[in-house]
Amino acid sequence: METHYEKYKETIKKVARRHYNKRVAWLNQHLSDKSCRNCGESETVCLKFYPYDSQIRKLSKTTSLNGQRTEIVDLIDNSEILCHNCWIKLDNDLIELI
Repeated sequence: METHYEKYKETIKKVARRHYNKRVAWLNQHLSDKSCRNCGESETVCLKFYPYDSQIRKLSKTTSLNGQRTEIVDLIDNSEILCHNCWIKLDNDLIELI
């Protein structure tokens, strides 16, 4: 006899993937009208939240859209938007944010 999870394994995977994609889209929505503070790059895939990008992305992928997202929003509000290249330059002291 099949267990519930064995029977609906593919459906569960599809739903989990769909919810994951919605959480990623929610984060990208925050970047859709933004641009790099230093150079003006506006391509969403190039933009990052300085200095909390990894924390924000990790939390946004695991926190439900219906759940408490205040921690993520606080991190976003306390971040600067930089493109990947300017992030690297800033980390290597080649540029300075004013």
